Amino acid sequence: MKISYKHENGFYHNGRIFCEVYCIKETETDEELLNLGWLPSMDEFEIWYQSRSCRLNLDNHNISSKRRNILNKLDLTFKDYNRNYLVDNFFKNFYNDKKFDIIEQYENCSDFFKIKLIEVKFMENIVGYARITERKDSNIFLNLSYSNKFSKLSLGTNLFFILSEYTKKQNKKYLYIYESYNDIFNYKEKFKNVEIWNGREWIINNE
Repeated sequence: MKISYKHENGFYHNGRIFCEVYCIKETETDEELLNLGWLPSMDEFEIWYQSRSCRLNLDNHNISSKRRNILNKLDLTFKDYNRNYLVDNFFKNFYNDKKFDIIEQYENCSDFFKIKLIEVKFMENIVGYARITERKDSNIFLNLSYSNKFSKLSLGTNLFFILSEYTKKQNKKYLYIYESYNDIFNYKEKFKNVEIWNGREWIINNE
């Protein structure tokens, strides 16, 4: 791989220099990069970056009976994603409602990756979507959106369980769910089977 460093957002703290680390894949497979903590960028095409990556180990995937009862009420459709106004608008309305400034990243994902779309219905109403990109031995979570009208469905969490179930049925061991830090996306660390890249190795949460 060809590694590069970006200092535009770098900073100095307690005698140490911090900067962003990127790479361009050469002979490595996507699986090899993922296993070394690299994630495919949603900002630049064919660029990978180092981060506090998180993945769900599906060897340790379990669903409680209570959660299973909720999932059994949902109708799921898995299909290849093609640009669709209704789907894209559902995501964008969700992002605007949540005040998430990530519509550009959503659009980039549509251009950069071959995407599998998961459509979630409840009582014949579309209540959520998720998007992933598939690899030989793992899947990579990209985006999710859901209706706030059905809070008891806990879709913000249960969409990850749906994706985990789908990935496990493909006999894949990992679902990569991008990064987590103390001040952003730290909800990902609440999953019991999450593993976190610390820059040297994968660690089990709370170890």
